[in-house]
Amino acid sequence: MQRRKLRELARRLKSEPFLGDRIPRRLMPREFKGLPNLFRLELPDGWRALYTVASNPSEGTQVRILWIGSHSRCDRLFGY
Repeated sequence: MQRRKLRELARRLKSEPFLGDRIPRRLMPREFKGLPNLFRLELPDGWRALYTVASNPSEGTQVRILWIGSHSRCDRLFGY
């Protein structure tokens, strides 16, 4: 069941790269401040993924998943 949900989210990200919640620059964790954008995606069982969207004229839009962790680890990463 979980694998199916993850596969579905991966397919959706390919067609909808801005699916997740955009993180405002002022709230980005220090490790990700140099990125042009950061998005958070809620995964099954309370897990979170952080990803960025990059555009390249020759390759098109690319989604790069940077971090996956539990909800509590995500809260610590953001200092909540």
